[in-house]
Amino acid sequence: MNLVGKRMKAAVLEAPQRLVLKEVPIPQLKEDEVLVKVGACGICGSDVRYYFGENPWALHTLGKEEEMPPNVILGHEISGDIVEVGSSELKDRIGKRVGIIAFRACGTCYYCRKGLHNLCANMLHIGHDGRWRDVEYVPGGFAEYVPVWNDKAHIIPSDISYEEATQLDGLAVAVHATNRGNVRPGDSVMIIGQGAIGLMIAQVVKVMGATTVIAVDIRDKPLDVALRLGVDHTLNSKRDDVFKEVMRLTNQEGVDVVFDTVGSKETVLLGLKSLARGGRLVLVALSKERITIDLTMLSGERVITSSANNLYYEYTVAVKLLSSHRVQVRPFITHVFNLDEIEEAFKVAINKDEYDAIKVIVKP
Repeated sequence: MNLVGKRMKAAVLEAPQRLVLKEVPIPQLKEDEVLVKVGACGICGSDVRYYFGENPWALHTLGKEEEMPPNVILGHEISGDIVEVGSSELKDRIGKRVGIIAFRACGTCYYCRKGLHNLCANMLHIGHDGRWRDVEYVPGGFAEYVPVWNDKAHIIPSDISYEEATQLDGLAVAVHATNRGNVRPGDSVMIIGQGAIGLMIAQVVKVMGATTVIAVDIRDKPLDVALRLGVDHTLNSKRDDVFKEVMRLTNQEGVDVVFDTVGSKETVLLGLKSLARGGRLVLVALSKERITIDLTMLSGERVITSSANNLYYEYTVAVKLLSSHRVQVRPFITHVFNLDEIEEAFKVAINKDEYDAIKVIVKP
């Protein structure tokens, strides 16, 4: 096909709040890379934060602010087909349907050698962060084509559509968060925030054996979807006294695990208050907001921790969960746009309440 060197359409974040659809060169492949024709790419909540000039990857992984470089092609929730390869040894990969593990750790740092490649400070991440060097445009999924490391282009079965496969990245994050929460059979779980990640965590904890799952949000639409996906109870924090209801539903014990996908002062304190003794609060979202807590909120061996990214193998787990239909993502994909409509797609993703949106997908 020999596409390398030709031009493609891509949505380039030139600076905060300046997302421009333009033609850029299709990158030259390295020997260990493949070229994926993008079938679909989801807009993640982190994409919205990058759009406004934040760097949530640095906050979640390193605990510090970092600037984003210019000329980033956003988008890391990617699926598509391999159409070219960087080496003749990879020619059998051409034509394969794949989802993308969107990062590659360095492999040699302290954390990589401990098997914690999700915490590597030197990782390259498709669609964002500032580690890329000697590239004209940081590669990303809001484009017609994207170069990907061969071992991170994960084959997907034919029963997973391109749109559904965009959610494998977030589903791997949900699997990792569930593992961080050490969810066990019989546990009671509360998930604060029913965006795509929260809705997938709700399903994964069910697979892991949780018997009582409580979904919390400020909007009815995602709570209705959560019920369709199998949660046991929903609470709208604008109407319900969430703490009071959680205690009622758990015989005044509290829940064993809380997943906070919002990360505000109010949600963190609510999560801590709602924990049973021995319970775990997992922060799936972080911000620089300062929070003061009474240390007795951690009494009774309560634990507060965070979850960052995912391990490679958890992406494979995500593929199996989605292919087996133990986890469903179609019910929360609410909007699909063409790449030419990227500005409108981000407008909807930014203003979810106004458009009653949950997950927005872009298709070249």
